[in-house]
Amino acid sequence: MMKRLLLLLGLLFHLSAQAEQQGPNPPSQPLYQDVPLMILQRSVDTLMQNQPAWVIDLLPYLRPHDREVLLFESLRYLHQNNHIPDQTLKNWLLELASERPTVREAAVIDGYEVIRPSFDYPALARSLILNKVSAERSQLYLSELLRDEFQWSLIFRKNNPLLLAQQLDVMRAFRQLTPEQLEYVKLHMPDRLYFPDNNVRVAMAIGIGSDEALAEVLSLPMDQYSVSLLEWLIQRLPAERAYHLLRGAAENSELLYFSYSAIARLGRVYPPAAQFILAQFRESEHQELAAMVMIEMQSQ
Repeated sequence: MMKRLLLLLGLLFHLSAQAEQQGPNPPSQPLYQDVPLMILQRSVDTLMQNQPAWVIDLLPYLRPHDREVLLFESLRYLHQNNHIPDQTLKNWLLELASERPTVREAAVIDGYEVIRPSFDYPALARSLILNKVSAERSQLYLSELLRDEFQWSLIFRKNNPLLLAQQLDVMRAFRQLTPEQLEYVKLHMPDRLYFPDNNVRVAMAIGIGSDEALAEVLSLPMDQYSVSLLEWLIQRLPAERAYHLLRGAAENSELLYFSYSAIARLGRVYPPAAQFILAQFRESEHQELAAMVMIEMQSQ
């Protein structure tokens, strides 16, 4: 009882001292008012500093419901901010990841009623652990890329169950390379690699930034990343460059509609793009397509 009293007194003293200090900004209102906002603020502050001791000491004195709310809200904030835990915080997260929440609720999923945790903090703990694993792996990939020792074929193969996660870490490593370094990496990539989508190649082309690299990836079979790249051209490049690349992308039959649509949107700020679509509408084999994107533009 004395330990609990001292803990609560210490909490109140700390909160009054911290009330005027600025720290991370969790949601202005916690999900449930059973856990005061100032306690949530203090929990977030300490966990963002990779210091879980304060939260660990507090948890035994909370009701099970309040405990799970506090853990869920705190870890959700860390997750939303892509926090990378250090080893101390990771060790505690490993303990949380193996727990089974006691507060549960009924939900209907795909027509079936299931009972699930109301505050799935173990899932958030696992996600934060993966953040650390991912950060460490991307640093390893970066050092291998810089030494020209990266083992492409160990990752980009059909029977790699970790391929999607690992390719995201490769892309994170790309972001730390200069355009010149990325171009060197691209030139020395093995020819026979398995890419499940265009995500890596689009990221590499954007990192290199040359018209040649961007045009090359736009000539590949289409997927969602190719379409996203068209929008990136409009938003990030000078209008003249974007227009030139979009005209080239239209040579890819799979990207034809999306390229015309992007050119039409570019036409709002770049008259030659609007004139191109109008010319296609008046006389070309893609007259119907041009008419379609013009109608879409008018309805937006």
